Amino acid sequence: MKTNSIISLAVVMFLFILTTRAQTQRTETPASIALDSLKARYAPDRTVAVFEVTCVQQGDVAIARGEVDDQKAKEDALASLHKILGGQVIDSIRVLPDPQLGEKRFAIVAASVGNVRTNPRNAAELSTQVLMGTVVKLLKKQGGHYYIQMPDHYIGWLEENAMKVTTAAGVDEWNAAKKVIVTVYFTMVREKPDRTAMPVSDAVAGVLMKHVRTSGSWVAVELPDGRKGFIEKANVEDFKSWKKSRKLTAENIEKTAKMFVGIPYLWGGTSTKGMDCSGFTKTVFRLNGLELYRDASQQAGAGDEVKPGENFENLKKGDLLFFGRKGSADRPERISHVGIYLEKQEFIHTPGGSWVKFNSFDPAAPNYSESLRRSFVRARRYVGSSQIPEVPTK
Repeated sequence: MKTNSIISLAVVMFLFILTTRAQTQRTETPASIALDSLKARYAPDRTVAVFEVTCVQQGDVAIARGEVDDQKAKEDALASLHKILGGQVIDSIRVLPDPQLGEKRFAIVAASVGNVRTNPRNAAELSTQVLMGTVVKLLKKQGGHYYIQMPDHYIGWLEENAMKVTTAAGVDEWNAAKKVIVTVYFTMVREKPDRTAMPVSDAVAGVLMKHVRTSGSWVAVELPDGRKGFIEKANVEDFKSWKKSRKLTAENIEKTAKMFVGIPYLWGGTSTKGMDCSGFTKTVFRLNGLELYRDASQQAGAGDEVKPGENFENLKKGDLLFFGRKGSADRPERISHVGIYLEKQEFIHTPGGSWVKFNSFDPAAPNYSESLRRSFVRARRYVGSSQIPEVPTK
């Protein structure tokens, strides 16, 4: 009896799986093929662009639904569907930013580190982080979260409470204001110019805040959401002066990277509170004046290609090293990790589940990693590159 019950349960589960697959499996049609082609053109990477359009046909009428972040993408989608289907095509495609946002289509991050997630839920996966003082573009709102686009084009969900929602005029005012940038790992903004005073906010390297006045060894500041306090003068620099002083050199990249040794790995992290591999490289280069794309696979697409040589003799300090799976005739290349080359086959990176550390390609070195040597795919050079990536806000 027990055996029969198990068999019956297995049959039921098998049928359930088949039914579920049949329900979720999309049948390709000329319309869906055309939309897939447009998606490949307008949003080949969904982390930086939006093209989610479907078409449902009801008799002689077709309904195009979804979202795009480009008016031309919508026009091309409707034109393709008209050409393929003929008849009436009802337009239910929304172009982001959502018109319901009105004039408040921007925000300035007010939390020291804003946690950007893959879905509008606090329990959702952390996809990246964005620092206080960063201006972001709002695309739409759901509940207490906004779908935002950051200066590097990366898209994700951030809590409304972590930012100051504003208009284009508010952004202009923020950009024109005199600001300071935090230059140490971690510090505090306090209610009074006293280390024992009540905290207003924490702050990490790269955070921006308004400069109000300097008072001895303290600076009076105003945060993007209007909170006011004091931060130690030794922990900040004038932002304009700091920006002008940035020099993208191999030595500066090495110096900055070594500052973060021991900082723990955090999936989605791009701050001194925790970093993933590409968050580490992004932070190091940002603090030297260059804004990289967010993910390792995106970073691998810019800079100058470098042929490393049999024993990595052609690499230079500051080159980015990319790991994963090499491409072949049967399968595409897959980049899953990135680090920064130093010298003598040694590099610095943030491996998953670990912290910022050194490893080597040299089998005789005590920190040699055979797995990383085997998974090395290629290198790119940003320092002195003729193909520096440009990532202006859309």
